Amino acid sequence: MAELPLRDPAGTVLLAVRRVAESELPPVPASVVVVVHAGAVLMVFDRRRRQWELPGGMAEAGETARETAVRELAEETGIRGVAPTFAAVAEFELLRPARRELLAVYRTDLAAAPRLTLSEEGLGFRWWSPREPVEPDMSPLDAEIAVRT
Repeated sequence: MAELPLRDPAGTVLLAVRRVAESELPPVPASVVVVVHAGAVLMVFDRRRRQWELPGGMAEAGETARETAVRELAEETGIRGVAPTFAAVAEFELLRPARRELLAVYRTDLAAAPRLTLSEEGLGFRWWSPREPVEPDMSPLDAEIAVRT
C-alpha cells in the first residue's frame, strides 16, 4: 500500500479510503467497482483520460450509490447480474473546481472470467495484479483503491 495522501499527475489527491457501513454512506456523486478474478483486478482503459481505471462513474438523478455501481459496471464492461458488496468510501481533493469529494467503492469477486463488452467510453480491458507495479498509464489512485479493498 502506498502512503496517503497520494496525488495523481492531474493533481487529484486521494486523501483516505475508509471502511464504513453502507447505511452510513452520505450521498456521493460517483461509484466504482473493484472486480476481482483469480487475484487480479479488472481495469478499463478510459478513452477520454487515456489511462487504466476501475469501472465506474457518475450517478444519474435519483440513483443510489449501489445503483450507480451496478449500472456503470454493466455499461462499461457488460458484466450483469452481480451484486457487488459495499467496500469503502474514498475521499478526494480535486482541483477544478477545488473541492473535496467522496466516492463509493464496491467489490465483486468472480469465480469465472466474465465475457467483457466494450462501451464507447473504453478502449480495452486488462487484469491487473496488485502485486505488479502501477504503470504510468494506470490511475495510481484507482490502483490504490483496489489494493485497499
